[in-house]
Amino acid sequence: MKALGLMDNQRLELVDCKDPVMLAPDGVEIDIVLSGICGTDLAVLSGREGGEVGIIRGHEAVGIIIDVGEGVVHLQKGMRVVVDPNEYCGVCEPCRLAKTHLCNGGGNAGLDIAGVNKHGTFAERFVTRERFVYQLPDDMSWAAGVLVEPVACILNNIDQAFIRAGERVLILGSGPMSLIAQIVLRSMGIDTLATDRNTHRIQFGRSQSLDVIHANDLELQMQHQEKFDVVIDTVGNQIDTASRYIGRGGRIVLFGFDSDYHYMLPVKYFLINAISIISAGEYNQHFPRAIRLVRKLPELGRLVTHRYVLENHSEVFDTLLNDASAPNIKSVFTPNLAYL
Repeated sequence: MKALGLMDNQRLELVDCKDPVMLAPDGVEIDIVLSGICGTDLAVLSGREGGEVGIIRGHEAVGIIIDVGEGVVHLQKGMRVVVDPNEYCGVCEPCRLAKTHLCNGGGNAGLDIAGVNKHGTFAERFVTRERFVYQLPDDMSWAAGVLVEPVACILNNIDQAFIRAGERVLILGSGPMSLIAQIVLRSMGIDTLATDRNTHRIQFGRSQSLDVIHANDLELQMQHQEKFDVVIDTVGNQIDTASRYIGRGGRIVLFGFDSDYHYMLPVKYFLINAISIISAGEYNQHFPRAIRLVRKLPELGRLVTHRYVLENHSEVFDTLLNDASAPNIKSVFTPNLAYL
């Protein structure tokens, strides 16, 4: 089968892998229909983050089951499904305490994540276990379904920050995750304002009836407004900006990350103003809720603007990494075009 493997720290290559052999009793083999390109993939290929060489990348995926192990109970061939890439062990102490996102029973005493430290979904086929596979509703599009994993990430951060209806939320950055967050928060009765420096992203957000402005206009807009209850940094290097626009008793949510970014915390200011910093980590059993929510928000599928075959990986990553004027919002691979 064809797949995209990380050949060195900054290069993906189309490789031919052996087809999976005998399935484990709880094994599930899936033909991948769509696999989303995440900001984490871009960070690795740009050299901003390290990646495990030899691993097939990709962790956001939907597909069709083509085989199941003899012990699989709730899934069967032909089902349309979405993959949870976070493969917790289920037996370590955090897992037994229902903190599967903190699993330490995988590789390097941590959580096994498909596409990060084990083979992922930038491939024609993918094998996992039954508990990491969820059936998609019949009326959910592939484009909406491939966003279930990002929505699970968003829900986790919303939960950890205790964001409530009626609050005002500032989102720094307006990339795919920010746009998803804005749509999800809007559905919960929460007012959002997002910033970006990319003109196309600003225009796209506005086309979805979202409130998005240029980052340079934020200070002027805030002159006659109260500060925000919550600020979400989807960029990964905006805590200083977040601290300027967070209200007393507010929460700053660290969503994006940048390994080279450091911030000197003004401890007294944060203490006096009761400002909390939230780092939610990986999601924890959020997939069932994410699926139900995506089903109610089919407009999420409009964020998937560009599709590529695996053979065109160089083109898409060159575009996403080097062309700021590109119209791409959410880009996905289509390893098995016959299903589309």
